[in-house]
Amino acid sequence: MYSGMVLYNTEDIGSETACELGEKLFTDLGIPITGAGYYKILKNGDHPGDHDIIEISFPDLKKKIKNNEITAFRIYSEKRDVQPWYASFGYMTNEFGGFHYIDAQYPSVVDEPKATIEFLRTLSNKISYSYGVKYDSDKITKAFYYATGDNMVNIYQYEDASLFRKECSGRFKGQERYKSTMLRMVYPVNVINRHHLDIVISNINLKEWISSDEKHGVLEELSSGLWLWTVDAAELDEVNKYLGNAGVLISWKPLTIKKTQRKLP
Repeated sequence: MYSGMVLYNTEDIGSETACELGEKLFTDLGIPITGAGYYKILKNGDHPGDHDIIEISFPDLKKKIKNNEITAFRIYSEKRDVQPWYASFGYMTNEFGGFHYIDAQYPSVVDEPKATIEFLRTLSNKISYSYGVKYDSDKITKAFYYATGDNMVNIYQYEDASLFRKECSGRFKGQERYKSTMLRMVYPVNVINRHHLDIVISNINLKEWISSDEKHGVLEELSSGLWLWTVDAAELDEVNKYLGNAGVLISWKPLTIKKTQRKLP
């Protein structure tokens, strides 16, 4: 199993700060950084934002970032017989046809004792973003694509990845309602803001709804107007079902049960 993490609306975070955060995450997880790459616009690309990834050593990446030569990048840890990498951390901007976000993927076995949660607590004191989630996946490639809703990758059976993809800025020019008025889905770990807490569900706001039942998870106030919302894995299906039916989850779709056709005698 793999863990995935993504932070949205990171346009106020510089590439140098993001690189420092990526290095810290790898250090916290005990994973070595073995390489890096940065994004470069192709002069004769097929479409606006068409780009290539230039492989580079991590020390050289830091030098280029410090000299303001590059913006978007990815650092990673490679391991024999593990493709495309063992772990990665990426920082993306809107220069390449996409949008601003930070993502990470790594094996779940190194995520103890809840290293990512501690990392997210630390981030709220250092950087500005409006929404973040941590999720689980059976493949590292799925964890990678899920961050942006690409390749139709879903974490839940009751989810439509294309609905989130269309919500993002970049080439889809989406509404980005995940910034304040809706949630993508509910995950084991969610970082939400004060606007999310005001989302109305059955005549009460989200903050009141979460606090009304321990099965709805636990809220912890962080810095910078952010809140950490953790939900027990055993309760995720019911929490998503309730909030999905309430119309506040972007990617929610009702789970349809296929009826078996009765065979004629």
